[in-house]
Amino acid sequence: MYLGIVSTACAFLLWNHGLQLLNASSGGLFFFFQPLVGTLLGWILLGEQIGGTFWIGSFLILSGVLLVIKEKEKEVKS
Repeated sequence: MYLGIVSTACAFLLWNHGLQLLNASSGGLFFFFQPLVGTLLGWILLGEQIGGTFWIGSFLILSGVLLVIKEKEKEVKS
């Protein structure tokens, strides 16, 4: 019960606090890192296996986020 309630509540509160510190478009980008972080933590802490599809998906997520960041930089410079 502790893990279900306390850890979930703490994670939810920290996530919302972090979003308050950023604007919506920047904070939204971090949403896409959740599956990557969760899978990597499962691999590191629990010894779970990571398949090739994870690495393909990770590449696609990182490419998409970098593409959005580059577009934002172009808009700011213009």
